[in-house]
Amino acid sequence: MLRVLYRDLRHHVTIREPTPIHFNLFGVLQNQNPNLKFISNIPEPTNPPSLTVDYLINTCGLPQKTALSTAEKIRLCSTEKPNSVISLFKNHGLTKTQIAELISKRPTVLLSDPDKILKPKIEFLYDLGVSGPNLAKLIASDPTLLTRSLEKQIIPSFNFLKTYIGTNSEILTTLKRSTWVLQYNLEKVMGPNIALLRDYNVTDCIISKLLIKQPRTLMQNTDRFKKIVEKVKSMGFKSSSPMFFHAVRTMAGVSNLGWEKKVAVYKEFGWSENDILSVFKKQPFCMLISEKKIRKGLEFYMEKLKWKSAEIFLRPSLLLLSLEKRIIPRCAVLEILKSKEIRIYKMKVSTILKMAERDFLERFVTAYEERIPEVMKAYKGGIEFAGFGELSRSRT
Repeated sequence: MLRVLYRDLRHHVTIREPTPIHFNLFGVLQNQNPNLKFISNIPEPTNPPSLTVDYLINTCGLPQKTALSTAEKIRLCSTEKPNSVISLFKNHGLTKTQIAELISKRPTVLLSDPDKILKPKIEFLYDLGVSGPNLAKLIASDPTLLTRSLEKQIIPSFNFLKTYIGTNSEILTTLKRSTWVLQYNLEKVMGPNIALLRDYNVTDCIISKLLIKQPRTLMQNTDRFKKIVEKVKSMGFKSSSPMFFHAVRTMAGVSNLGWEKKVAVYKEFGWSENDILSVFKKQPFCMLISEKKIRKGLEFYMEKLKWKSAEIFLRPSLLLLSLEKRIIPRCAVLEILKSKEIRIYKMKVSTILKMAERDFLERFVTAYEERIPEVMKAYKGGIEFAGFGELSRSRT
């Protein structure tokens, strides 16, 4: 009915566009006198108040450019409260650099009441065991925590973590890795996903590991998280196995499109869906690395080392290691020893490539460095590896 009335009214009423009202006096004067046109080119003052900028530069240690942009977010009418805030930070071990970092990230803390707002939160962290450099680093790296309510946000989130993690020291490990966790309503965001894991008989030990090492996994949308858990179960992972934790963590960190792209790269080298699944079950993180890293790794092992796919299936963790910093230098060392007819212990190349850095250095570099100086150069990446059985040439 209202639409019909509106339509009929449009046919009988002339609707005028509102006449704009201009307050630009200079625009009117320009039309009357062209000689005044230059006046409009004078820019309006946009510089922030000098007190704020000077304080950010001289007291907070911000560079001028950063201070100017930061001053657009706050205005200081007095330095009394900001001085108290800075003193509080200094008293708790923050360096000049950390204070500058903190203020550039969250300048509004300068306007916070240091005794009623900031100090209680810092003391709460201190009581948990966060002190000295750790406390300073935590606050400086994520000052948003200081803007959250202690009673309504920080303490409830901490209590939620303690329900599943247990000890303060483990909670601190979580905070060092992911300071943002105390900024969310964890009961609302993580609670449903944890309940889902328990429905699938996932042990509290695995849930605790997720919270400590990868809490963002439990921040997933519940519908998506359920699909991930069901998919991991369908792949044959047992909910009581540590690999279940790694598989869920990996799938949560890769989008559907990203997963498909990585599968496509493996297939470029002749791998089947079953091959990829086999590797994923042994080393889930093989689906976390980039397509570029996957391709370069397969090219090296299958083309340079002449390995068959089956050999990589048995040692998928090698795909996670850096070619440039670890694998290629080690292969160059082994090739030099081989060219000098040095008998290497009866160890597989794959075992040597996975060996701890200190062990490799002692057994294959320092042990021969005096007789064969090239091994150190190769170890440091100074000699190119052309493949086993071929002499390497020095890099220029």
